[in-house]
Amino acid sequence: MGKSAIKLTVSTFPGEPQSKRLFTASQRRALFERDRCCIKCGAPASRTQAHHIAHWSDGGATDLANGCLLCASCHADVHHNGWDVYMGPDVHPWLIPPEVVDRRRRPIPAYNRRFADELPNAA
Repeated sequence: MGKSAIKLTVSTFPGEPQSKRLFTASQRRALFERDRCCIKCGAPASRTQAHHIAHWSDGGATDLANGCLLCASCHADVHHNGWDVYMGPDVHPWLIPPEVVDRRRRPIPAYNRRFADELPNAA
């Protein structure tokens, strides 16, 4: 897997380019390779959605450095139940639970980093 990336743009109005919102098939394959499963619960990658860590509506890019895999339930937790995701210095996503789960909101590594030995080789 190469390190180069292509940034795609679409224009919704003349003269107003906008970054593409949806992850491409090749970007999803790269997310499958890196994350291997839902980063929160470990659901198989085939049942996940690509999530923008910095939300696209807030200017977040559609690229590997700003994406991770979440199943529908965990995606809802991130958007509606106080869970946060950030890209760590190890270039892997980390989770921050809401205060009701952990009063100190200590970061948690992605599922595949916590349970690598228990995951199947292919997503």
